[in-house]
Parts: sequence; C-alpha cells; structure tokens
Amino acid sequence: PYASYWFPLEILSWSPTTDPDALYNRSGVDLKSKYVDSITIVNPNARFNEAKVNPLSAFAPTSNNPSQGSLDINYYTFSYWQYTDLLVLWGGSAGEGLILAPNPTIIDAAHRNGVRILGNVFFPPTVYGGQIQWVVDFLQKNGNTFPVADKLIEVAEYYGFDGWFINQETVGGNSQTAANMRDFMIYIQENSDLEIEWYDAMTESGAVSWQNQLNSQNDWYFQWGDTLVSETMFLNFWWNSTGLNNSRTLAQSLNRSEYELFAGIDVEANGYNSSINWSAPFPNTLPHVTSLGIYRPDWCYNSSSGIANYYDRSSIFWVGWNNDPSNTTTTSSWKGFANYIPAFTTILEVPFVTNFCTGQGYDFYINGEKLSYPELSTTGWNNLSLQDVLPTWRWIVQSSGTKLT
Repeated sequence: PYASYWFPLEILSWSPTTDPDALYNRSGVDLKSKYVDSITIVNPNARFNEAKVNPLSAFAPTSNNPSQGSLDINYYTFSYWQYTDLLVLWGGSAGEGLILAPNPTIIDAAHRNGVRILGNVFFPPTVYGGQIQWVVDFLQKNGNTFPVADKLIEVAEYYGFDGWFINQETVGGNSQTAANMRDFMIYIQENSDLEIEWYDAMTESGAVSWQNQLNSQNDWYFQWGDTLVSETMFLNFWWNSTGLNNSRTLAQSLNRSEYELFAGIDVEANGYNSSINWSAPFPNTLPHVTSLGIYRPDWCYNSSSGIANYYDRSSIFWVGWNNDPSNTTTTSSWKGFANYIPAFTTILEVPFVTNFCTGQGYDFYINGEKLSYPELSTTGWNNLSLQDVLPTWRWIVQSSGTKLT
C-alpha cells in the first residue's frame, strides 16, 4: 500500500470504502499531551511559552511512498519532536498530484510526541507546471458547500491527522479567487475540528506576491473580522526585523498571537550552513517576535553520507555544535534550536518504557528473539510507527571524570 495523493477532481471520487489502501493509511495513535515549564528549561537562552517551531519536511516522493515503511534502512526518521510544535508533510507535484495525506507512520510518530501534523495542498508556480484550472477545481461550490473541502475533512478525519497546509502559488487568480479561498478555509473551520496553515503567497487580489510578513494584503487568510480563517501562517523567507515586528503588531491588533506566525527559513540547500538573521525573530534577551518555520530540515538526511552522518548532522542542526542542548555556546551563527526553544516532553507518567528505537535498523527483535529474515541484514528496514519516544535531552553528560561518548 502507498500513501494517498490526488489532484482536486480526483479527491472528489475518493472513498475509504473503495480505496484498497485506505485501511493501511490510518494512524493508530491519538495526539498526546506534552509538557514544559520553567524548571525543565536546560538552556539559559531558551524562552518559555514564546516561539514555536514548524518544519515543512519531505519524507518520500509524492508517488510510490510506502504506507507502512519498507525494507530499506535509508529513510528520514525525524526524531527531534521535542522542539517541534507542528509538522507539515511537504510534497506534491504537477506531474503526480497536488494534495498529499501524511503516511500513517509519520502521523503515529508525531502524535506519540505531542506534535500535530498537517497534510499538504500545493498549487505550484506555472514554471513548475501549475495550472489555474486546478485552483478553480479546488474552490468549486455546490450550493453552499465546497465539495473538495468536504473531502479534505473526510480524508483527515479518517486517516487521523490534524489538518491541512495550503500553498497557492499558481498565477492567474483574481479577487474572486482570493475571496473563494478565504471562504473555503472558513468552511473547513465551521465544519470540522481540523486546523489550517496558510502559506504567504497569494494575496487578497488573487495575485501571487510574497509579502514576507502579515499585512493588509494577506491578513484575511489569517483572521477576517471576528472569524478565524487559519490557525497559523507561514511567512515567506525574505523577511526582515521591521516586517516581523509589524507582523507581531498586526497579529495582536487582530486579537491573535504573534506566535501563530511562522517566519520561514529555507535550509533545503545548505542546512546549518545557511545564513539566517536570527536576531529578527529571536532578539537577544527580549521576547521572541514570531515563531519559526523551517523549510526542508530533511536536508540533514538528504545531504548525509550515511545513517551515522545523518544522526550527526541532525544533532548539530537541532541542538548545536556541542551536541548538548544545555550548552549551545559557539562561534558559529548557527547555534541549534535548543538555543531558543525549550524541549517539550510527552513523558507525563511512570513507568516510562522505551527501546530507543528511531524507526529504522538492520535487525528486528520480537520478545528478545531476533527475527530471521535474510534481507534485513543487508537492506535494513524503516517504519516510523515503531519509533519510540526518545530521550528529551540529547546529550547532557555531567561528570567530573572522563565523560561518556
């Protein structure tokens, strides 16, 4: 079975009763509660109850993406959930499909760690094959209903994920397109408990024009009078300090939190070697200005030379060059997210049991007995449904003697 993806007209005919893979795409894990307070903050720079972190991560191709893992150890087994508030399954292409539901394996791992996960709706720029007709199909109405919105609700509720990320970057729309998109999102809010994240691309005129801030050109996709339109907004990457501060002021004037705005950073090409103006969202010793969105932190995996190197890159990326979230001191401008964001945990009761499984390996044991399956020893396996809740802090080693490694 494979994870689901559709064009707008295709999703209208989807039903779990006729899709043979639907059962295998359902998550079995409810969203867990998570906890943090001032006494659990291990880094003196991290601020409590302020900015949140939202990765946009690709885990596999749009098509032929196995629902239940595969016999291949090589997979992006993201595991730094403790710094993450919300995750978007990134993907979609003009040649395959525009609407992607997350694999149940990723939903399971996210929910086990108290992280909400959104499916992706991607209308690509025309240079990448985008067609305005797909937007028209998406926003079609039948009386007072939006048929595609009803299907988005049905898919998310059946599969067990938390909502949708909507990114409309296809040119050719007008003010009516923009108003229809706003009303489409309001319709989902009124007819479900799902949440929506809007990407800063199409403006209220229907033109595609990245604002890089919340302003009068895009604020009705966030809040329209007394009506909530989207729970969060991902601001495009070319922001500056003035724009983020203005975004905070406007969000507050709309009776919304500035931390529901995610200032996007693009790390797809260079990862922790990216040049980021950290002081704009995270001014030193002052409250955070907005939250932070991360486009393609799967760079840690995609740029790696192997699994061990992937783990090393992930540690630097998330907790810094010392591999210690309590000590992010470095001459590098990249200090790791542990420098700004305290770790959350879903470990709220005892006993707590873990096998320290990251969701991939070469061997597999059942009740202590190694499974005899010849392919495993050479290809390995991956399945994020089997990922355990991992240590909250990696790695704080306190010793007066020779430290463990």
